[in-house]
Amino acid sequence: MILGIASIVMCLGPLAGIPAVIMGHMANSDIRKSGGLVGGSGMAIAGLVTGYFSIFMIVVWGLLAAVAIPNFVKARQQAQFNACRLNQAAIQSAKELWAKENEKSDDAVPVDSDLFGPGKNISEKPQCPAGGSFLLNSVKENPSCTVHGSIVQRE
Repeated sequence: MILGIASIVMCLGPLAGIPAVIMGHMANSDIRKSGGLVGGSGMAIAGLVTGYFSIFMIVVWGLLAAVAIPNFVKARQQAQFNACRLNQAAIQSAKELWAKENEKSDDAVPVDSDLFGPGKNISEKPQCPAGGSFLLNSVKENPSCTVHGSIVQRE
């Protein structure tokens, strides 16, 4: 019984739960074999119940993790995608403003120093949160990311 309670209260799970189940079964067996001379059946059952409960909770936590972890990964990927799209939109706006200010054609391709830096349209070149890098492309083309591709929607 003590191992079963410890497995729940101290969050020891199967480290104490499995021995609680084994010892509970052994105690119940000894009590049955004694022919009524040995008591403590309630404590043995309490050890079994708490031991099995702690083992069951490990299964429940495992199932919760199996559901939650993929959802967290999916949410992270979606957040990275959205941030990349916003960065691409900012780069496209900076390219269009650069072309207008410098009277460049839509076929002109700016370099990083044209768009990024002190006194430029964007103070520093954005980074893709998924680890990709941005390709500027021409003014008429949307910028693209080495991870997500070109995901900016033109108006």
